[in-house]
Amino acid sequence: MHFVRIGKKTLNLDTVSYCEAQIWQDDMSLKVIFAGSSNNTPLVFTGADAKELWKYLDYVAEKPT
Repeated sequence: MHFVRIGKKTLNLDTVSYCEAQIWQDDMSLKVIFAGSSNNTPLVFTGADAKELWKYLDYVAEKPT
């Protein structure tokens, strides 16, 4: 399992199925959708938390296996 702590929330990145970023001027929001969840409600990050999570996801995606 791959856990990451962003702000007050802890995410298991193994269960993330999709991320959608909305960036405008100096602000950002990030919508995270999980696989296998009983409801389809996404988790939304805004501001500094969104930027921090997006930077981490970009780092993990670029890292060779």
